[in-house]
Amino acid sequence: MANTPFFSIVVPTYNRASFIEATLRSVLSQEFTQWEVLVVDDGSTDNTRQVVAAVVDSRIQYLPKTNGERGTARNYGLARAQGEYVIFLDSDDLFHPAHLATLHAKIQELKPNFIATKYDFDRDGVRADSDMASLAEGWYGLDFFVRGNALACNICVRRENPGLKPFEEDRRYAAVEDWMFMLENMQQDRVYIVDAVTLTMNDHDTRSMRSDNTALVRKLQLALDWMLARVKLTPPQQQVLTGRVYYLCAIHAYADKHRSQALQFARRAAPHLPGKQAAVLLVRCLIGLQVVEWIKKIRA
Repeated sequence: MANTPFFSIVVPTYNRASFIEATLRSVLSQEFTQWEVLVVDDGSTDNTRQVVAAVVDSRIQYLPKTNGERGTARNYGLARAQGEYVIFLDSDDLFHPAHLATLHAKIQELKPNFIATKYDFDRDGVRADSDMASLAEGWYGLDFFVRGNALACNICVRRENPGLKPFEEDRRYAAVEDWMFMLENMQQDRVYIVDAVTLTMNDHDTRSMRSDNTALVRKLQLALDWMLARVKLTPPQQQVLTGRVYYLCAIHAYADKHRSQALQFARRAAPHLPGKQAAVLLVRCLIGLQVVEWIKKIRA
């Protein structure tokens, strides 16, 4: 039907009134116009409702609900989407004008169940590449995602996919559910990554991956148990996944200057990491963040 959107853009949000207008404006600026936006307000207590209402466009729906964290909010939007493909967009990130057009062109060619473009970061007005920058365009599966989730939640999925697994809704895993989603779905499928940067992630201090390192370490450990129980992995894949999770735990503990805890995680990660990476991680955790910062100042 002519009025049926091709893309449904699900925007979960919680107290992001200061960011969400720019996010929605970035959708309004799209070259490809056959879309709908479902703003799933996950129990915000700020003026998110008023900010969204001020962005007037009949394709934008505001869906308030009680707080249940991002996994629940994304599933809530997915269940109400009408588009052939669903895109998950965080309420502090920005589409570039060609984002939807780039995805649409490749979808017409490949008809994938999962597709993504690349993104960069904006930190206080300074742009930086993401870990995706050097990836070759092509298909990526489970072997790629046991090494981490370079996509974050920059993913577009075919809605009518019988094999599609929803996001984990248990709030104990909040901020890690994106990785869990990709691992579970990549057991029987692959994602196509397009070699084009068409999204910018806002790397602000209250971003979920920055705001609470201690909580994130706890969630990563819980997620590892979930991943090993729910995802069918070969022994080598289990080793890689385990090493990556403990590596991330070490890094986040290190960022909070918890040197003893960081060193413990580094030792657990080391047997599962390449030798050089394990050695660098152990040395950094051993000497601590303050010493590393002091060395950087001397060299500057």
